[in-house]
Parts: sequence; C-alpha cells; structure tokens
Amino acid sequence: MAWITRIAAAGIAWAILAVGVGVSAPPLPPLAQLEAEFADRLTPLARRAEASGHADLAAAIRAWPLPGETDRQFVLAIPERIETPAFVDASEETALWNEFVAARQAHANALFAHVANATPCAAVRLLHRVLRDDPDHARAREAAGWVKTKAGWAWPEAKRHRDRGDDYDTQYGWLPRGRLARYRTGERYDRGRWITAAADEARTLAVADGRRFTSDHWEITATASLGAAADVAATLEETHAIWRQVFGPLATPPRDRRQAGRPPRANLEPFVAVLCADRRQYLAELEPLEPAIGMTQGIYQAPTRTLWLVQATDDAAAARTTIRHEAAHQLCAESRPTSPLAGEACGFWAIEAVACYLEAAEPAAWGWTVGGPDAGRMPAARRLLIEDGFHVPLEELASLGRAAFQADPRIASIYAELGGLADFFMNGDRGRHREAFVAYVARIYDGTADPDTLARLCETSYVDLDTAYRRHVSR
Repeated sequence: MAWITRIAAAGIAWAILAVGVGVSAPPLPPLAQLEAEFADRLTPLARRAEASGHADLAAAIRAWPLPGETDRQFVLAIPERIETPAFVDASEETALWNEFVAARQAHANALFAHVANATPCAAVRLLHRVLRDDPDHARAREAAGWVKTKAGWAWPEAKRHRDRGDDYDTQYGWLPRGRLARYRTGERYDRGRWITAAADEARTLAVADGRRFTSDHWEITATASLGAAADVAATLEETHAIWRQVFGPLATPPRDRRQAGRPPRANLEPFVAVLCADRRQYLAELEPLEPAIGMTQGIYQAPTRTLWLVQATDDAAAARTTIRHEAAHQLCAESRPTSPLAGEACGFWAIEAVACYLEAAEPAAWGWTVGGPDAGRMPAARRLLIEDGFHVPLEELASLGRAAFQADPRIASIYAELGGLADFFMNGDRGRHREAFVAYVARIYDGTADPDTLARLCETSYVDLDTAYRRHVSR
C-alpha cells in the first residue's frame, strides 16, 4: 500500500535505519514460527526446573510467553535490565536461569530482524517485544527512543537530569543535587528558603506560587499536596509509556529530506501541567478562557500547551481516566510538530477517539491491555447501538470540524460511540485497520486530512466501515 510507505517515513523508519538493521538479508522465518520455536525451547527448560524441585523457576518460565492478542492491544512493561529473581540461588537453578535468559535473548534478536520490514505500528509492537525479552538490546532501545547512560537506559529527558547531577525520588520527583536528603528528613525548598513539610502542606497557594514536581516528561505546578502531585506524575508517566507503544508512529515527524537517515532532534522540554487543589480554584482559573469548563474534570488547553487537572478526592479511578484522556491530547499535540488547526475543518472525532481509547488501559501481568469488549467506553457504545439504535455514520463524523462536533446536541452519546469506534479501528478483526487509523490521526494533526482520508487509507467505503463497526460492537 502506498500509504504505508508514506507513513513509515513519518514514523520510526529513521530509527531503524539509524541503528543499522539490514534490509538485504535472506528471507526471514514467519513470526508465528519464531513464537512456536521459542515456546518449544522453553518447555523442556520448565520441565527440567520442575523435575529438579525448582517450582518457582518452572512457573516463571512457563508464564513468560505472551498469550495471543485477539480482542485487545498489549502494552509491555519494560524493565531497566534483566534481574535474577531472589529464588534463583542454587548452582543448578542458576544454570537453568542462564539458559532461560539466553533463549530470551536469541528470541529478541530473531524478532528484531523483522522490525525493518514491518509497518509502523507493527514495528513499535515488535521493538517492545524485543525489549521485554532483552531489556539491554541496544539497537531496539535506540530505535524506541531511549539513550544509554552510565546508570543504564533512560529517556533523553531523564538523561538530562542525570547529567546535571539531579536526584530522583518517586515522592518528590527530580530535585537539584543535595536537596533530596533534606526532603526525606521533612524539609521543603521554597523560593530560596527551607521550610518544614508541615508548614508547606498547611499553605493555601495560588497557581502562580504552586509547588513544582518534575517527572521525566512533565513539569507539574501544584497547589495540591506534593503527594497528590506525585500520584498524578506516576499516572502521567504510565500514560506516556502506554501512548508510546500504542501510538508510537505519531511521535516522530516526517524526515526533513536534507537530514534523511538522521533522527530528529529530541525535544527535551517537559510537558506542562497544573494540578489545582480543588474544583473551585480550577473553575476560577479557567472560566475566563473556557466558558464551558464546568462540564469538565480536566482539560488540555492546546493554545497554551497546558494540561489542567484537579486533585482527586473520592474517586481515584475517575481521576485516573481523566488524566489518561487529557494526557493523550497533550502527547498527540506536542510529541512532534503539529498544525494549530488540527481537527478544525474535519476529523475532530478522531482526536477525541484516541483519548477515549487511552482511557481503556487496564493492568495486566505483562504491563497493560488497551481496549477490548469490556473496557473503557465500549460497553456504553454497545448499549447505545443495540438497545437504542444510536449510531452516527462515519461519513458524517469525518466531515465534522471541532466547532460543529462540540456543538452537536448528541455529544454525550457520540463520546460513547467514539470509545467503540476507537476499539474497532485499533482492535477489530485483529487490528486490520490499526495502521490506517494511526496514519489518519497523523494526517489530522499535520493538518492534511480531508473528509475522505480515512476511507482512502482503509481502502474501503464508509458504508462498509459502518457495517464492520456494527458487527464489531455487537459481537
């Protein structure tokens, strides 16, 4: 497909070339064959471990292969390095563990050989499967965006902090050298002076005087507590990891022809977020600019490139959903140069559908799953379609710009449908339209989409896509 070639240039193709993956190698074995051979190699290892009385190791080996992705997307937690479990201590057990690690590394190399010929979303998926097996696979790390430091692999933004000598703690974020020890003993630094943690927490702050919490990718100004800021930062960073694997091709702009084969310069500036202590402050800050702000629990303001949130009170799950939704908007808009008119003329639904899809991330043994018939807004989409017969045709949705979309009196029901549509395009028929949908979202953010772009990319009509959507939701 011609569109795959075009979007590959806008995705991670530069990274694959940059790390030297060969493109003239002999034909590669199919991925299904590689998975079968890997499982065949692990099975006798698990049996030997069990026969030797090492039940924990046998269980770990048997649990390692991932199940098949059928109706939802897998996102993998990537450790910093391969850690030998505490239960591996006897010499015989260590030898079996080393064989297990060697099998994983061989599998990782075999998977990586497929990356250069994969379509953008498939390449991102393969890179992270490589890194799950072998977290120290240098070429996969570099292709996926990490950089090497003395302490191990890190995001470029984190490396900048390490190079400056900053210290990191999950409770306090990145701090200049020398401050962390005092924070841990109950002090806080505020505009050139040290105060007690109790005095800091007792203050009522204006946004302009808010506390600073710096994570790898966000600079959070918080009038809420430092602990609340730490919780928000953890969810934001988790959302970043999920977004990179689900919508990774959106992170890289088309290559400048004058710099063909070179990666774009990493943007080390942090994303900006504000965490208000309560809803009253949130409304007071935003109502002058956003008259309808009272309908929201959080908002990403594209003109100011700022994510606004409210400290969670009694519904942590709802707060996490809001963070994921609004952070998705910020990541899509700011992870590469985008048009300020994205979605203004048409296709605004897809901007919201991406954010609705990120809401449907749930923990799993290997990291997270995203989407599925029982996740996020999908159940609501199913009820609306089956019980109420509600469905806005894709041709109509694709023609709506931002103003028309937001003014539609059916807006609440449309948002539920967006959850179903996002799941259909990302997971329907085993991800048949995933590449096309991500390419479409890229075109919207580039400002080059028209009302017919999605149908062209999917190589079918909107009528046929509507039929397939109904079948997907009703299954």
